[in-house]
Amino acid sequence: MNNHMHEKRKIRIVRMKFQRNFILKFCAIMILSSLIITAIVYGLSASSVTTVFENSRLTIKSTADFILPLLILSSLVAIVVGGIITISVTLFISHRIAGPLYRLEHDITEVGKGNLSIRIYVRKKDELNDLVGFLNQMIDSIRKIIVDVNTELTGISVANISGNAQQKLENAKNLLKKFRC
Repeated sequence: MNNHMHEKRKIRIVRMKFQRNFILKFCAIMILSSLIITAIVYGLSASSVTTVFENSRLTIKSTADFILPLLILSSLVAIVVGGIITISVTLFISHRIAGPLYRLEHDITEVGKGNLSIRIYVRKKDELNDLVGFLNQMIDSIRKIIVDVNTELTGISVANISGNAQQKLENAKNLLKKFRC
C-alpha cells in the first residue's frame, strides 16, 4: 500500500487546475507588463527624431518608428524567455504550496473515514510541519481514547445487565470496530 501511495504522489502531487491557473496568471502578468513597457517607451519616444543610415543614405525618422521593430522583437524575446522561467518557477512554487496541502487533504480524508492508524507526513522543508505535528497528536489522542473505551466496554460483563442495555453495549462495540487503530 505504501508503494501504491508513493506512485500516486509521483503522478499527481497537486491539482492540475490549480497549477494551470497559477501558471496562466503569472504568464498573463508578464505579457501585460511587457506590453505596458513597450507602449510607454514608444509613447515617450514619439516626440523625438533620430538620424539613421539606410541604404547608404542619411535619413531622419521619428524615434518611435525607428525603435518600434526593436521594441516588438525585444518584447517577444522577453515574453518567451520570461515565460519559460515563469513556468519553471511557478511549477516549483505550486508544488511547494499545493503538494503538501493535497497530501494533507488526502490523509485527513482517510482519518475522516475512520483510519486512525494513519500517520501524516510532509517533507521536512514544508511550512505545514507544525500543523502536521498537531494533527498527528490529535489522531494519537483519539486513537488512545477509542482503545481505552473499547477496553472498558470489553471488560463489562453482559450477564448482569438488561437486554436493552446489552443491545446498546453491542452497538457501542460495533461502532468502535469501524475505527482502524
